[in-house]
Amino acid sequence: MGTIKTICGICPGQCHVECDMDGRRIKSVKKSDEKPSALCLRGLYSDEILNSQDRLTDPLIRTGEKGTLEFKKASWDEAMELIKEKCSKIIDEYGAKSIASHFGRGAFDTTTNDFISIQMPNTDNGGFLSPIGSPNNGSVGSLCFVSFGIFAPQTVFGLSAPNLVCDLQNTQMLCVWGANPKTDSPPFFYNNMVKRKNEGMKIIAVDHYNSDIIEYADYKYIVNSGTDMVLILGILNYLKDKLDQDFIEKYTYGYDEFKEYFTQFDLEKTSEITGLEVDKIKELANLLFDNTVALKSYTGLEYSHCGVQTIRSLYILCALLGNLDVKGGLLINKNKPMKRVQNPPNNAQNIEKIGSKEFPLFDKLIGQPQFTKLPQAILDSDPYPIKGLINLGSCMSVNYPNSQLFRKALKSLDFFVTCDRFMTEDAYFADVILPATTYYEEDRYAIYPDHIEIKEKLVEPLGNSLPNIFILKKIADALGFGEYYPENFSDLLDKAFYHTPEILKELKENGVYHFDKKPEVSYEKYDSFNTETGKIEIHSKLLEKYGFSPIPVYDDGFENKHEKSEKLSKYPFTMNTGARIHTTFRTQHLNIDGLLKHQEYPQVIMNEDDAKELEIENMDLVEVYNDRASVILQAVTNNMSNRQDLEINVGGGSFIQDDKWKDANINMLIDNEIFDPISGFPVFKRQHCNIRKVK
Repeated sequence: MGTIKTICGICPGQCHVECDMDGRRIKSVKKSDEKPSALCLRGLYSDEILNSQDRLTDPLIRTGEKGTLEFKKASWDEAMELIKEKCSKIIDEYGAKSIASHFGRGAFDTTTNDFISIQMPNTDNGGFLSPIGSPNNGSVGSLCFVSFGIFAPQTVFGLSAPNLVCDLQNTQMLCVWGANPKTDSPPFFYNNMVKRKNEGMKIIAVDHYNSDIIEYADYKYIVNSGTDMVLILGILNYLKDKLDQDFIEKYTYGYDEFKEYFTQFDLEKTSEITGLEVDKIKELANLLFDNTVALKSYTGLEYSHCGVQTIRSLYILCALLGNLDVKGGLLINKNKPMKRVQNPPNNAQNIEKIGSKEFPLFDKLIGQPQFTKLPQAILDSDPYPIKGLINLGSCMSVNYPNSQLFRKALKSLDFFVTCDRFMTEDAYFADVILPATTYYEEDRYAIYPDHIEIKEKLVEPLGNSLPNIFILKKIADALGFGEYYPENFSDLLDKAFYHTPEILKELKENGVYHFDKKPEVSYEKYDSFNTETGKIEIHSKLLEKYGFSPIPVYDDGFENKHEKSEKLSKYPFTMNTGARIHTTFRTQHLNIDGLLKHQEYPQVIMNEDDAKELEIENMDLVEVYNDRASVILQAVTNNMSNRQDLEINVGGGSFIQDDKWKDANINMLIDNEIFDPISGFPVFKRQHCNIRKVK
C-alpha cells in the first residue's frame, strides 16, 4: 500500500501523520512535515495498538455469574435486543432516571463529543439518555478538568478556560503552574514551548516534585503538595504595596476582603507551610511582578481540599500582577463557540441528578451528575435507585476513588453495558461488552483552529467493531430515540454541521473548509466580564450564593492540630497521584509490549533522604499502604522531591494489563469521602499513606 497521509488514530489529538502500510499493518509512522503534528510516544506504537490480539472484535454477552469473565460472542442484533429488553424492564419498573450513562476519554473524539458534550459540558445538551428522560448522563468530568476549566474561571471572570489563552508566541517569560506540557496528549504546546525557549524565552515552573517541566525550567520551585494557594497568598502579601490600585478599584470586586485574609501569610509562615525557602519565595514573586508573564496551567491544582479556590487564586494573582489580557500574558478571548450540531432533545430537565444534592454548583455549571456519588445511588437508592448503566471509553472500577466501593456498586447493577477497544476491569461486572474501533478504522472530520477536514479511514474495522458514534446509534435505536443519531458518515456530517450549511457544503464537495482569517488581537478588555458584578470577582457572588467562601481560603484538610498529629504519626507521607505519564492514557495501553519497554513498573517518586532512612534504594520494590489497601510499586529516588511527598503513577488495576501493573491500583488507597466541597473532585493529591521496602 505504501505511505498514506492520515490522522493518528490512537487518541483524539488529531496529529497528522504518514503511515507506511503493509495491508492493515503499520510498518512505521512519522509525524507530518506539512500539517500540524506532535506525534507522541503512544502514536509511535500505533501498529501494536491497532492490531493487538487483545482487541475486542465482537459483542459479548455474559454467560457466567458477575465477577467472572464468562461471555459468549454475539451478533450486534442479539446484543441490542438484550439491551432493549433489560433497559425497558428497568424503565417500566423504576423510570428512565434509573438508567445512567457515563463517558470517558475513549469518547473524546470530535464525532462522539459533538453529540454528548463531555469535553466542554453544555447544560443545554442533557446527554445521551436525556431524550428518554434520564438526567444521569455523566463523564470523567466528575474527576477531571472542570474545576480548572469551568469552576475557577467562571467564578473569577465569567469565562471558561478555553477563553483564556497563554500568549506563548509573544512572551519572554512563561510560568507553568499545575501542568506538565511534555505529557500532554498531544504535546503541541510543549513542542512550541521548546521552540520559544530556544529563541530565548525563560520558563518558571512550580510543582511538588521534579516533573519534566521542573527539570526543563530556568527557575524551579518545588512546594509541598497541596500548598500552592499558600504560596500565592504569600506572594500577594509580599507584593501588596506594589499592586496597581487603579486597576484594582476599576476592574475587581472584593480585593479589600481578600487582602485582609492574605496578609496573614507572611514570608516565614508561607515558607513553613510550602517548604519553599524565603529567598525563593521572594525570587518567584519578583519574577512574576517584574516581567510580563504568560501563564500555562492545567488540571494539576484540582485535587486538593481547596482545588477550585487554589485555581481561582492563581487567576487572581495573574490579574493583580498585570499579566491579564496584555501582549505576552494571559489573553482573554470572548468569542463564543460556533453552533453547528443538531443536538438531541433534552427531555430530562428539572429532574434531580445523582450528586446534585451534595454538589449543587456542579449541577448548575456542568449540567451533569457528579458520578463520585454513583455508588450511593446504586447501593443505597440515594437520591433514588440506579439500576442500569451504559459506559463508553472509561474503566470506572479503576479510575474512581475507593475502587473497592465502585466494584461493589457495578456488581450490584441489574444491567451494565460497557463499550471499549479492549476489555477492562469493568468486564467483571458487565452484562454486555461492545467492541469499538480505533480512529484509524473510521471516517471522521477533524477540526483545527484554521480549518476543518475530512479523513477517510486508514484500514477497515477489526472484526465487527464499530466507531463510537455508530455504537451509540444502535443503542439509541434499541431504546427508541435513534432518529437523533447518524445512520452513516454522510448523515453524521448532516447532523454535525446542521446549523452551518456553508461548511457542510464545502466539506461534502471538497473535503475541507477553511475559516476566515483571525481578526486582529485586542488587549485590556476589562470593561465587562460575565459575572454578577461585571468585574473580576475576587469575591465570587456565585460561590457566595451557594454557601461557599466567596474569596479563596486555604484548607489543609485537617479539622484541627490533634487530628493532623494523629494521622501523620501513623501515615506520615503525602500521597499524590493522577498525573499523566508518557506511555499510557490512565488505564489504557498497559498491555502494549512496546510501550511497556519504556516503563516496565508503576513507580513512586520519593525523596532520597526519606529513602535512605527506610533503607530503600533506587529501583527497589516498595509497598505503599494505608488503612484502605496497599500496592507494590518501584521506587525512584531523587533529591528534587520534598520530604515525605510521594508522586505515584495512576492507571494500574486491570486484569488485561502486564503483571507488574494489574494489581497496582493506587485508587484503592484513595478515600472517596475526602473531596473538594465545591466541585466534588476527589483529593488525589493530598491523602496520606506510608511506605516500606518489600523484603
